[in-house]
Amino acid sequence: MAEKKRRAAVILCAACLIGGMIGIGMGSVGYGEQGADNGRASDGSGPPALQTEKGASQAAALRLPAAKGQHEPPSANTPQEIQALVAMEKAAENDTLQLYVNRATAEIAVKDKRDGYSWFSNPPGREADPKASPLYKSELSSQVLVTYYNDKGQVNTFNSYDDSVAKKQFDISAKDNGLKVVYHIGNIAKGYANIPKAISKERFQTQILDRIQDKDTREDVAFKFSLDEEKQIYTVRKLQDYVAEEISATLEKAGYTAEEAARDNKENGAGDASETANAEFTVPVEYTLDGEHLVVSVPGKELAYNKAYPLATVQVLKFFGAAGTDKSGYLFVPDGSGALIHLNSGKQQAEPYSLPVYGNDGSFDVKEHIQTNEITRLPVFGMKQNDHAMLGIIEDGDALAGITADVSGRNDSYNAVSSKFQVAAMDFYTLTSGTKTSAVPMFQSQTYEGSLKLRYAFLSGAAANYVGMAEQYRTYLAGKYQLKPLDDAEEAPFILELDGAFRKRKSFLGIPYPSTESLTSFDEAQTLLKQLKQAGVDKIDLRYVGWFNGGINHSSPSSISITGALGGSSGFRDLTAYAKQNGIGFYPDVAFLEKYKGAAGAATFLDRSKAAVYRYDPVMYAKDTERFSHYILSPAVLPKQVDRFLSDYADTGNKGLSLRDMGNEVNSDFDPGKTVNRQDALRTIAKQTSKLKQQAGSLMVNGGNAYSLPYADVIVNAPVRSSRMNITDEDIPFYQIALHGYYDLAGAPFNMDELQNPRLSMLQGLETGSNVFYQWYYSDSTKVKDTDYNDLYGLGYRSWFDEAVKLYNESKTVLGSVRNQMIVKHEKLAPGIVQTTFGNGTTITINYNHTAVAVNGLQIEAEGYRVGGE
Repeated sequence: MAEKKRRAAVILCAACLIGGMIGIGMGSVGYGEQGADNGRASDGSGPPALQTEKGASQAAALRLPAAKGQHEPPSANTPQEIQALVAMEKAAENDTLQLYVNRATAEIAVKDKRDGYSWFSNPPGREADPKASPLYKSELSSQVLVTYYNDKGQVNTFNSYDDSVAKKQFDISAKDNGLKVVYHIGNIAKGYANIPKAISKERFQTQILDRIQDKDTREDVAFKFSLDEEKQIYTVRKLQDYVAEEISATLEKAGYTAEEAARDNKENGAGDASETANAEFTVPVEYTLDGEHLVVSVPGKELAYNKAYPLATVQVLKFFGAAGTDKSGYLFVPDGSGALIHLNSGKQQAEPYSLPVYGNDGSFDVKEHIQTNEITRLPVFGMKQNDHAMLGIIEDGDALAGITADVSGRNDSYNAVSSKFQVAAMDFYTLTSGTKTSAVPMFQSQTYEGSLKLRYAFLSGAAANYVGMAEQYRTYLAGKYQLKPLDDAEEAPFILELDGAFRKRKSFLGIPYPSTESLTSFDEAQTLLKQLKQAGVDKIDLRYVGWFNGGINHSSPSSISITGALGGSSGFRDLTAYAKQNGIGFYPDVAFLEKYKGAAGAATFLDRSKAAVYRYDPVMYAKDTERFSHYILSPAVLPKQVDRFLSDYADTGNKGLSLRDMGNEVNSDFDPGKTVNRQDALRTIAKQTSKLKQQAGSLMVNGGNAYSLPYADVIVNAPVRSSRMNITDEDIPFYQIALHGYYDLAGAPFNMDELQNPRLSMLQGLETGSNVFYQWYYSDSTKVKDTDYNDLYGLGYRSWFDEAVKLYNESKTVLGSVRNQMIVKHEKLAPGIVQTTFGNGTTITINYNHTAVAVNGLQIEAEGYRVGGE
């Protein structure tokens, strides 16, 4: 009691202080503003280890207003946030962070000791949210949201507040440098085993009622069972927990045991556990302070649920750091190169943001494909609110994750961004009988058993922006994978993709037959490389696509047969020798995950059919079963295929390889006999990529998903824009800011980019430090006309050579001077005017406008740029 009075006094004292606070500063530095600097610059009883912070130290921790005339901190926590922190207990502390917990609600907060700012798992003041309904207020109060399937495949939702905390079905315990909360979510059945589910009328009378002496108690017990007159069997009614507890105690006193109940259940055909089980979930959440970061994890081995109700998704800390309508800033989402969603943008009519990390799982049978989104390459998200920011990094379970974000005003008054993990997959299998069809749900038979883990980093002041977030992620990657910056270079590389051979249907005397046609032979590739050298393009990285096993869409790479139409093995060796002698990076391309020929080794859809991918009708958006693309390889087969490929590839003598799909996609295999979930598939891909790096030498990676970064040297087709979803407001080059200086980067080929303006592609390359990249072939374009390779029409090198040389020679020195430099600042100076600053002080100011502009005293021509700095 004394402790409660003391705590109440502390809260009352804090409330008095808060009441006297006037005008706490809420200043912001908004991205995109002219001149804005985006540079670096349970039950109430708790474990003894969770000590309540003394009142004096609590008061000292508050961000009190400065005296009159004294400068006030620009971004202090709000009074509601300060009061919420006072009501919490300090659970852990290190040199940088303090972790707090409210043991009545299970919510947590993290206080950054460097600036005194606190981040909350749930927004303080949510109870007074005028927009949120009771259901959404419960979600705002939850740390965990789960969805699950019933036997019909319908999805239901539980939240940890209504379905765990409010029912006092949770436990909090201390752990090293943090705490652990275990949520028991759902209507948790108590273990009253001596209450029979079904019992004969005779035994109910003789073994239960006749043994109860008190008349009222006997009548009360009788009322809790209903009689089936036809079967002469009593069955227990649905009982509340407290009622079941009373009945169990009465039966125990009467001498009726659990063993007798089990006998009666068996004799009277009582349903087994799966028929009567409730939807119940145990979700453990661990919070750990790790240096400057908060790590939040769900240990997979302790995640439990009733198999009759498969767990679909788990979302942890959906509202961590949620910003109310009184804050300014943005949400960062990793859509393609990156995008910003302005806080309180009023875009309630737009769909909330939700995209999977690493794109869609190819082992789902997609019947319609209406919208094509950019792939999320990096498992990160973030938020800037006033002068503070946080970055979330998905450390484990990333292949199962999606990023979600929404603005205030739809369901509640808060802006939030977070991740959501898919645990079990489900799809419908259509059964047909005559004219009747029915859909039967098919569930993933084996699910991921590893942990789900998030890491949060915190920023403030000049670093509280998307550049600061990218810098945090860069530092994280460099430390985790021991990345080293690129070497100094006077010139940046010219990246060239050449298309070799392709299969084409021909006919002779009306008889069709397959033919392998050459687009660029090995000799012609040498000719092109010599022409580029003569034109001043000295540093070249060559990606050669379609060099073996039939060409571009080659057969299984388990064995290598170099295409004869291109010049065969001798021609390949000559090209390899020429590249080596002239310092050209030579990267023959191979696809491991996409099977263009034969279903052997293919993954399986949930409906048990082979995972075949087809193209889609551009008008109806439906799958066109007449236009086969490829099968998805089962991850279980990948190691053997890589080993066999490497055995043959060693004979070529080349030390370089281009990976078409290993860094571009991750797919499951739902074969019931050898299920591979998507996260385990990612680990298999990463392990095999490491093996390829060790044995094949330098790697060029297409796409550049995060798991491929430890092994990549060159990344092509890196994202250069977002999907431009309606809810987003700006594109940002987060991908390039995070990775530049460690990799040679290139976006889409300039002559294939949707900008359809190679000069604009070059300007974008200068802005992001990305290299000039073209895709060509030597033959005339008519060779691919009216074939499955129509999309290559117009890539004949003669149409692009002069332009490519001009753009490269214009930009090579500038890009070379910053090749191994980190991007330390990126800002929008005016509409269509951006400036990037690199670690050596070099600034590149780009004018994307169609007219000349004057910026900071500098005249920049239309579609031009200026280089400045040290």
